[in-house]
Amino acid sequence: MVWSMMISPSFIMFFIMSLTGTVMVLLSSGLLGMWICLELSFFGFIPLLNGKTVGENESAVKYFVVQSVGSGLLLFSFLLVSGDYLVMMVSPMWIVLGGGLLVLGFMTKLGVFPMHFWFPSVMSTASWFSCFWLSVVQKLGPFWALGGLGLSGYGLLGFMSTLVLTSVVGAFGGLAQVQFRPLLAYSSLGQTGWIGLVVMLSSELFLYYIVLYSLLLAGLLWGLNLLNSYSILSIPGWSFSKGVLFWIFSCSFFISLSGLPPLAGSAMKLLGILVLVGQYPIYLSVLIFTSMISLYYYLTMFISSVVCVGGSSFSVLDGIVFGGVSYMFVLLGVMNWIGGLPLFMLAGMLLF
Repeated sequence: MVWSMMISPSFIMFFIMSLTGTVMVLLSSGLLGMWICLELSFFGFIPLLNGKTVGENESAVKYFVVQSVGSGLLLFSFLLVSGDYLVMMVSPMWIVLGGGLLVLGFMTKLGVFPMHFWFPSVMSTASWFSCFWLSVVQKLGPFWALGGLGLSGYGLLGFMSTLVLTSVVGAFGGLAQVQFRPLLAYSSLGQTGWIGLVVMLSSELFLYYIVLYSLLLAGLLWGLNLLNSYSILSIPGWSFSKGVLFWIFSCSFFISLSGLPPLAGSAMKLLGILVLVGQYPIYLSVLIFTSMISLYYYLTMFISSVVCVGGSSFSVLDGIVFGGVSYMFVLLGVMNWIGGLPLFMLAGMLLF
């Protein structure tokens, strides 16, 4: 079982199809080939997103409609840009239009402000596995393609501004959330700003960032699935259902994503800080501010749960019945706690 999804031959086929499309985007050198690979990943993910519940089916339909619009914009812009020797005879403005539609298409696919409206809606009714795939794998290809476009001048500044605004929307949007899936959707929007700015400046550091983010998000979603928890209101019961160890690790994954040292997520934010501090300090200041807002409501959530269970007596291992899956989750939790310092050192070595 993959986060409450039964592994079937069709699941494996579409999983490989989506993953292959994403990997091929990383290896593609042409615009049309890149578009085909993005579509392969997109069509492979639709059956994975579609599930047995009405909510999952609605998510699949919403995602299909939005991604189809983004794909259409990308294809039209590719035709304009690739056929510049024809349209230049008419007007150079066609090239500018093609470039604008190209960026708009990627913004639609990624859920970047102001095209972010669909992302929380799709995430709120998707399965845990689909939430992970949507937040990490489906964004990997478009981000990599954007990093290879070589945006410059006002185009680069404009796109980076939309990325920063996406992080602002993610930070403030998460304040009013009680359910975990919408909360994680806005958290992903906040991370989108960081990831996008990093990939614009360094494709190598982008890969380190996305790998670390995927491990932390996988640990968090894994923990929520094991705890069968869907709402912040259920946090006080975590310590009794699986033991305080599960409770600590699950809460720490939330806090780590906001970048609090010495957790592993702090090294992730350090990469972004060291890349941006010398070139775009204003953008960096806004991103740090949004991370502080996220850290505020994550810490509030954690402290509230401590108060709720503070007067109760329980053992560290109380309620834990470990299998192989649980051991792997605990291993991720330990890595999150003790991995901050070595990852900090590794981040410094990569940049100096």
